[in-house]
Amino acid sequence: MFRTALLLFVLVTASLVHGQEIPLETCGRLPVVQVSVSGMKFLFLVDTGATSMLNLNSFAHGDARRISITSWNGTVDAKAQEVTVGDLAIGKQHFRDLRLPAIDLSAIGRACGRSIDGILGIDLLGKLGASLDLKGPTPRLLVNTENFEARVAEMEQQMSLCGAAFNRADEAAFAECFDPQVVVFAAGGDFYGRDAVMAYYRERYFRRNPPAHIVLTPRAHHPIGDAIWMEYDLRVTLGDHVLVVARGTALCQKTGGQWRVVHMNHSNPVDAPAQALK
Repeated sequence: MFRTALLLFVLVTASLVHGQEIPLETCGRLPVVQVSVSGMKFLFLVDTGATSMLNLNSFAHGDARRISITSWNGTVDAKAQEVTVGDLAIGKQHFRDLRLPAIDLSAIGRACGRSIDGILGIDLLGKLGASLDLKGPTPRLLVNTENFEARVAEMEQQMSLCGAAFNRADEAAFAECFDPQVVVFAAGGDFYGRDAVMAYYRERYFRRNPPAHIVLTPRAHHPIGDAIWMEYDLRVTLGDHVLVVARGTALCQKTGGQWRVVHMNHSNPVDAPAQALK
C-alpha cells in the first residue's frame, strides 16, 4: 500500500495556463501552506492522500462525535470534534461554513519540527482544482481555473465506452483504456503494465460464458494537475452470479486526446459474495 500512498502524494503536474500560484513552505520535507481561518493565520500540511481536517490543539471548540477519516490506506472511524469554520481562505480562494473534523495532529508537528494546525486534503484540493508543483526551487500549489466539470464529463463519456468494450469482451478497445505503464491493484493480484493487466482480464473475465458484465459507478472526482482522481463503486456479474462488489479509486490522465487509466485500486472487495471467483 506504500506504493499507493507514494503515487497519490508525489504528483508530477503539467503547467497551468490560467491559475493562481500559491508558494509552499516545508515542515521537514513535507509541503505546508499558510491558511487563513476567519482572518487568523494557520499552517496546514498539504496531503493529497488524506481528507481535510483540523488539529484539535488549534481548534478546540466543536461537537464530539465519531467520524470517518479517509487516508491513503483506507477509511476508519475515530473520535473527534466536528468544527464549523466560518471562512477558510487559501490564497484568493475562500470556503464558507466548512464542517471539518478536529483530531490530535501533534505527532505530525513533532515529526517535522513545526506546529501543524490542520491538513489540506484531497477534498478541498479537488474543489480548488489544485495540484502540487514540487519540481522548481520553490514548491507551489497551483490552482487550476479551467472548466473541471467539462473535463469530468469528457472522461466519464470515454470511461463508459470502456465499460461497453469490457461487456462485449472487445480486448483491443478495452486495452486502449489503460496507459501502457498502468498499475492495477485488483482482488486477483497486483498487475504492472498494460500487457499484464489485459492478461488478467482475459483469463478472469473475457473467456467466460455467459460473458461478464461490469457496472462502474463514479462516486467523486478530484482534479490533480492534468489528471483526475476518481472514486467509484464496482460490480461485476456473470449471468445471475455476482463476481465482484468493490469500492475503489482510479487515477486517469488524458494523453493523445484520450483519457486513460494510469492507476487503479479495488483490491479490497466489500461484502464479497459467496459466488465470487476463486
